[in-house]
Parts: sequence; C-alpha cells; structure tokens
Amino acid sequence: MAVQNTNYARTNVQNNILELEKLYMNKIEEIITANDFIDDLQRIEDQTKEYYEILQETWGKKNKIKEVSERLMRFYFYNKFETKSFYPTPISCDVAVELEDVILNVDIKTIDKVGNAGEIFTTQFEHNQTSFINDNVDASPPFPGFKINSNIRSVDPRTNKPVLTYLLKICYADDGNGSFNICNNDDYPTITLTCLPNGTLSNLFDNNLFANFKNYIYYTKVHGYKPKKITEKSEYSNLTESDKYRIIENKTDIPSSWKRVSGRSKIGYYDEDNKTVWFTVERKNGNHYDIYLEAVKGGDTGRYNDSWLEERYDSKNNPWQGQRKYYRLLDKKENSV
Repeated sequence: MAVQNTNYARTNVQNNILELEKLYMNKIEEIITANDFIDDLQRIEDQTKEYYEILQETWGKKNKIKEVSERLMRFYFYNKFETKSFYPTPISCDVAVELEDVILNVDIKTIDKVGNAGEIFTTQFEHNQTSFINDNVDASPPFPGFKINSNIRSVDPRTNKPVLTYLLKICYADDGNGSFNICNNDDYPTITLTCLPNGTLSNLFDNNLFANFKNYIYYTKVHGYKPKKITEKSEYSNLTESDKYRIIENKTDIPSSWKRVSGRSKIGYYDEDNKTVWFTVERKNGNHYDIYLEAVKGGDTGRYNDSWLEERYDSKNNPWQGQRKYYRLLDKKENSV
C-alpha cells in the first residue's frame, strides 16, 4: 500500500487529471464552507428535529437525513457549477454532472456517530463509486486474492472527459429517542470531503490504496458449502496465528490438499482444486460469539487508507490535501457575522 509517488514518470493525461482533482476539491470546499450552504445545513437539522416523531415512528427511518442531504448537494452543484448536462450513465454517484472539462461524481454519505462512529474516520466505497484500479486483495499464494471491481470509467467515452469522484460525509447524532443534531464539536467533523483518485492515476499509488473489506460475502449451505465450527471466540481471539491454525486443524477436518493462507485481516485455507478460499469468521450464538471457517465468495464494501488519500500532489509535485475534515462547521457562520 502506498501514498502517491511523485518520482514515477507521468503522462500528460495524468498531469492534467492531477490538476483537475485539486481544482475541483477546492471548488467543492468553497461550496460546503459558504454561509448559504451552512444555513441550509442548519435548516436540515431544524426540520429533522421538527419532524422527528414522523420520521421515527411513521416511516421508521434511522438515517433521517440521507435523502435531504443528497437533495441539498444536487441543488448547490447545479446552481454553483456551470453544468452542461446531467450525467446519463446509470453507474455513477448520488450527484453526477457534466461540466466543461470533467464529469463530476460526488457520493453523499450521512453517518450516525451513535452506533456507527467507526465509519466517520474511515473512507468506504462501493463498486459504483470509484474508478481506481486496485491489485487483488488478500492474495496469499496459491490463493490469487479477490478482485476489486471499479465500475466507474476513468474517462467518459462519450465526451472524452475524465470522471472525477469525491465522497462527502455528513456526521450527525441520533439516539433514536428524540434527540438529533448534526455534529458540531471538536470530536467529530461536521463534514469530511475526500477525493478518490481517478483510475488513470492508479499506478502512481502502486495500484494499492485499498486497506481492507468492511465485510465479506460468504457461500452458504444453499451453494453446497457447510460452515465448519471451530471454537468460542474467547478461546480463539488472543492466540498467535500459528496457534489459530493449530486449533482450527484440531477442531475440524481440513483436507491435506488445502493450503494455509493469510489475508490482510483473516486467516484460512485455499482449496486449490475448487478454487475456493475459506476464512475464519465470528458468528453470534446466544450470549457469546463462536468462530467458524466459511467459504468466501468475495469482498463487499471496501475501505481506503485515509492517510494516503490525504497526502496528494499536483502535476508540479506541490502538496495538497485529498481529504479534508471540517469541525464545528455550523459555528463558521456565527463567527463570520
């Protein structure tokens, strides 16, 4: 895994995209830190409080500001940018517009710090939210690893414009009992803005920005794979890797042809004959958790390494921040008056 390498030879196309990513990062920052945007963010908080009971009891909505936050960003993007067209491709982020020089994609995530705080400080992505080309993950010979699908194109074939991708996270707190507010303190950023590098730049990061999967997709009995129970989590968790293999092999039948493999956050075995990898996974069983060995179909939502996203460089190797956190954003309007 690597930060952007400034010593690698770059093409003119890559240098152009480096400049454009920095340019639109700054333009989006101008939008989300402006007083009118902050006013509207405050209005979202006020209206959510006013309609809290309806949202909670009638609609049963946990994430109460998802749709309105997407609506907010569409409004500002279409009004602040000189848009040439909406982006007609179905594989895109929440906001996708064609501008004079780029196709601009922005995905909006609204994250509740109550029970979901970990996602505030990690950058997660879906396959339809990135064009970055990452090497296979969890590879451990002979297991080739899982392919990371990036469904957004680096360059739009219709317009020949680069497709830029940004993530905008809005943090809020909802206790489920009537208390709601958008984060506005020193502990959690009100908004986090992140630029996901365009796929054309992948080699500048050694094709390796990916940190891990948020979760995996497992085969089930329906697919002909039966999970193998190992032991209780309390007996397993604090063991060394070699002792984990030992207890797995003592507790269940592991064919002699299977090879031990070790992914970034998992250990297991590779059935080379059937091209299937088995990883350990914890499952809740009553009041405790058990460890199972299960066949893995692939990885689901992924995470980038935030520190490497933050350390960015333009075409002249000048540093800039590819991830920016805005704390106490609602106070900015008060301080500017």
